[in-house]
Amino acid sequence: MTVNKQPGWRAPGPDTGYRQLAGRVALVSGAGNNIGEAIARRFASEGAAVAVADIDQASASRVADDIVAHGGRAVAAVGDLSTIQGIDRVFDEVERHLGLVDALVNNAYARVGATSFEPFLAVDPADWQGFIAANTTMFFGCSQRAARSLASAGRPGTIVNISSHGAARCHRQHIPYDSVKGAMESFTRAIAVDLAPWGIRSNCVRPGSIVVDSEQMDWDAADDIRGSQIPMGRPGSVDDVAGAVLYLSSTESAYVTGQVFNIDGGMSVQARAPQVEPGVVAGPATLTDFPARLRNDMANR
Repeated sequence: MTVNKQPGWRAPGPDTGYRQLAGRVALVSGAGNNIGEAIARRFASEGAAVAVADIDQASASRVADDIVAHGGRAVAAVGDLSTIQGIDRVFDEVERHLGLVDALVNNAYARVGATSFEPFLAVDPADWQGFIAANTTMFFGCSQRAARSLASAGRPGTIVNISSHGAARCHRQHIPYDSVKGAMESFTRAIAVDLAPWGIRSNCVRPGSIVVDSEQMDWDAADDIRGSQIPMGRPGSVDDVAGAVLYLSSTESAYVTGQVFNIDGGMSVQARAPQVEPGVVAGPATLTDFPARLRNDMANR
């Protein structure tokens, strides 16, 4: 089966910038690859100075160096964001080199525990505790550090958390991961209320089926299957996610806070996959055939 893309569709990219984040300082966690990298590059193209935060030195440096080579401003911010001490060290370094962070993107997650991606009955309680502690510390600690600095300086800012469709629909054998993402969405709403008086907005992006470089071979094999189950007829790209994060970090969304945005090609609003009800799923041929079918229906009345 061939996946049909929307007519004229083109993935947004880093060359589509309009300087929407000029003068801003952004920190994107997990920015050494995949979705985080796409967000960091998109922010740089929009004029932000970007801290490419990652636990891997080589990955962070590769992205930051490339942004600088293309005329942007970026630094590699290497550290472990699963501890408050690690968070403080990274933020201190970023503030020394770039200034106060006013656009935070919590994208990273820590894969903790040998049984964390096993069936529920096989998950070791110690792995559960380690996974939950490390990952909730990341989005709590980074958000609090950024918000405290902004509030002290009397400056507005934005926080965007990267969730997962697993927070609403759930994966098999992802108990700690999906639980963390569900907590992240509640956290997003809770801090949005607390931080609104300070002019600090908090929102969440919930990606659906997104193609990432590390899974490219698997996606190539399954592209037709997954694409056929998505109303828009294709899996998403990392740039689709980056575009939504850009919107929530810019003044275009100045009156938006405490929200969760689904970036999933319509999967979350679809009750059943097309394979389950093939006779009622409309497509381009529906419009072409409509006049003839209408005439036949009228003639048979």
